[in-house]
Amino acid sequence: MSVRSVWFWRDLLPLVKRFCREHNVPFNKIVNLAVQSFLGNCNVEELRLRARLGMLLHEEAEHRRVCNAMLRSGSYLPGYVQRTLREPGRHVGLVRDGQVPLKALSPKEERVFRRIAARREQIAREIAEIEEQLLRDVKPFRLKPEPRRLRSRRRDKTKPLVPGGGGD
Repeated sequence: MSVRSVWFWRDLLPLVKRFCREHNVPFNKIVNLAVQSFLGNCNVEELRLRARLGMLLHEEAEHRRVCNAMLRSGSYLPGYVQRTLREPGRHVGLVRDGQVPLKALSPKEERVFRRIAARREQIAREIAEIEEQLLRDVKPFRLKPEPRRLRSRRRDKTKPLVPGGGGD
């Protein structure tokens, strides 16, 4: 028998404790039965994908912390790398990839930054692939089209009628 710590969500722990008290059931039995039930009903492929997703999110967060420490900035967008690595006052269109270093970073820091940015892009692509598999049964969100407006105000149902208002 091995011993492991179990972390419960803040809202869940009081409910489990109350259930154990009211039904005179040991806490460990509840945890073991819940895990056994979960494993018996779980989709192994989905569980594998969720585990991989958790690992990628953790790695991405670590890379973000490293970037924050190096650059003292938490924002990241694909254009952020390009803006970060160009000279101030120089138009972005004139800058080719890998030619203009950031003045605040040493050449070594710049190489590390570029590798971290590339890895974060790889992680983002892999997360998208995993989420696509996990959400394959979910219909994509679609905005409803706005009602078509007619050219004539008299026939346009979206505009209120103005009493005594004639034509346009």
